[in-house]
Amino acid sequence: MVEDIYDPLEEYKNVFEPRFKEVCEQTLKEMADEVNIDLAANRETCSNIYSTEKDLSSIKKKRGWWKFLCWVLWITLVVGGLVLYNQWTSWELWLNIVICVVLAGLACLLFIKVHPRLKALKKQQTDTQSTIDNLKSEAWTQMDPLNRLYDWDMLARMMTRTVPRLEFDPYFTTQRLADLEKVYGWDGSFNEDRSVLYSHSGLINGNPFVLCRTRKMEWGEKTYHGSLTIYWTTYERSSDGSTRSVNHSETLHASYTAPYPNYFEKTRLIYGNTAAPDLIFHRQQNGLAGKENSLRFKLNRRQLRKKSEDLKNSDFAMLTNEEFEVAFDTRDRNNNHQHALLFTPLAQHSMMSLLTDNSAGYGDDFDFNKERMINVVIANHMQEMNLDMNPQQFFHFDYDKAVENFHTICANYFRAIYFNLAPLLCIPMYQQIRPVSEIYGHDMPLNSSFWEHEALANFLGQDTFRHPDCVTDCIIKTEQQRNSNNTSTIKISANGYRSVEHTIYIEKYGGDGKVHQVPVVWYEYLPVCGTGTLLMAEDNNVDPNATNIEHANHISDVLQQHHFDFYRRRIASKIMN
Repeated sequence: MVEDIYDPLEEYKNVFEPRFKEVCEQTLKEMADEVNIDLAANRETCSNIYSTEKDLSSIKKKRGWWKFLCWVLWITLVVGGLVLYNQWTSWELWLNIVICVVLAGLACLLFIKVHPRLKALKKQQTDTQSTIDNLKSEAWTQMDPLNRLYDWDMLARMMTRTVPRLEFDPYFTTQRLADLEKVYGWDGSFNEDRSVLYSHSGLINGNPFVLCRTRKMEWGEKTYHGSLTIYWTTYERSSDGSTRSVNHSETLHASYTAPYPNYFEKTRLIYGNTAAPDLIFHRQQNGLAGKENSLRFKLNRRQLRKKSEDLKNSDFAMLTNEEFEVAFDTRDRNNNHQHALLFTPLAQHSMMSLLTDNSAGYGDDFDFNKERMINVVIANHMQEMNLDMNPQQFFHFDYDKAVENFHTICANYFRAIYFNLAPLLCIPMYQQIRPVSEIYGHDMPLNSSFWEHEALANFLGQDTFRHPDCVTDCIIKTEQQRNSNNTSTIKISANGYRSVEHTIYIEKYGGDGKVHQVPVVWYEYLPVCGTGTLLMAEDNNVDPNATNIEHANHISDVLQQHHFDFYRRRIASKIMN
C-alpha cells in the first residue's frame, strides 16, 4: 500500500531526494551494462583528449606571444624606417649606420626566426586540433550505444519509481483532457488564444494533473521617437553700431505611441480534485512566512482581522493559526467551511514548512489558485526551466562526465517538478480522495490531444511554419484529421504579424518661433498566418518489460514506417510539403 505524503518537505529531504539519486545511478548503470560500454577504453580515450587539449592550450598561448613579438618587431621596423628616412640628413653618419644595422638585425630576426616559428606553431596547432577531433570522434563512437538508449520518458519513469503516487502519461491524451473538462470543470477557452509549448500530464494518486508551458499574445504599446534639426539666423547690433548675423540650431524631438504585440510565456501546474468542490480562492506569493515581526506582516494581519470581524463577510472567518492565514492569504475565498476542511492543522503545518524553506525547496515562490475542482499552481522556479525533456541533453563523449551530467540534470528536474507539486501534497484530503474511474478502473484510449500536437509543432520551431513576412513570435494552433492507416494529418497554423512602416508628422514649436513637422517612423502590425502539415502516428505498442536496447530498436522500426523523420514522446512524425 502506498503511504500518504503528510509533510512533502521532510519527505523530500529524508526519503525522495536520496531515493531519486539511487534510481538515477541504477538506471544509468543498467543502460551501460546493457550495451556493454568499454569504460576502460573510453576513459583512456578521454584522458588522451584532455591531455591533448592542454597541449593545444599551451601551443595557442605560445603562438599568441610569438604573434605579439612579431607585431612589435614589424611596428619597430616601420617606425624606425620612417624616422631614419626623415632624419637622415639631420643625424650624424655613424648614428644612421647604427640604426640601419639595428633595423637590419630586426628584419633578419623576423624572417629567419619569428615567421618560421609562427608557421611551425600554426601547423602544430592544426595537427593537435586534428588529433583532438579524431579522439573525440572515437569517444563519441564508444558512447554511441549508450546515447541511443536515452529517451523522452526516462525522467518520468524515474520519478514514478521514486514517488509511487506520481504517474506520468506517455503523452497528453484526449481522454485525460475530457476528464478534466467534464469531471472537474476545466474551461477549454483557456487555449483559444494560447499555444502549448510543452505539456506533461499524469496522475497524483489517481487525480489528473497537467504541467504545461504556454505562449500568449497580448496587445501592448510601443513608443517610437523621431527628431528634426532646424536652423535659423538672427541679426544683432554690436557695440560699434554694425550688424552681424548669428546662426542657431536646435534639435526637436517627438514621440508617437502605437499598438505592439507582446508575447508572454508561463508555466502552470493544473490539477483536478473533487475535494471542496465549491471553494474558490486566489493566493499570491507574499514572502511573509516566518516574518511575524515585520511591519508588513502586522498590517496584513490587521486587515484580515478586520475583514473577519465584519459581519458582511459571512464567508470569511480567520483560522486560529493567524501566521498561516497571513502567509497563505486567501482572503477572497467564497466558502470558509470547505477551506477549513482542506487546510487542516496538519496541512497548515506542512504548508508553512514549505513556505519558509529556501534550502531544499524554493520557499514562497508560487501562486495557488482554486476554481472549484480545478487547482492551478504557478511557481517562479518553473518559469525559466525548459521541461521538454529532450534526451539529447544527456549526450556526451565522456562516460564519467555523462554520469555527472545525467545526475545533475535529472536531480534539477526532479526537485523543480516535485516542489511544483508540493503545495498540493501539503493537503491530506487531496491524497485521500480518488475519482471513481481510478477506483474501479477503465481503459483510457491513447489518442494524443491537440495540446500534444501544438507542443510538437512548437518543438520543431516557429521558423518551420511561420509566414515569410512574419516578424514576431507565432501562436501555433493545430487541427487533426485521422487517416485510414492509423496515422493522423495535423494541419498547422502559425499566427503572427507583419510590420508596415509609416511616418507621422508631429507639430513642435522651435526656437525660431515657428511650428515644424517632426517625422516619427512607426510600425503597424498586421496579422499573417503561416501554414504547414505534419504526418503523425502514436506509438502505443511499447513493451513495458522491454530492455533499453529492444526499446531503441523498436523506435528505429517505428521511424522506418511511413519514413518518419523523428520520434518524440511516443509520437513519430514527419513534416509534409
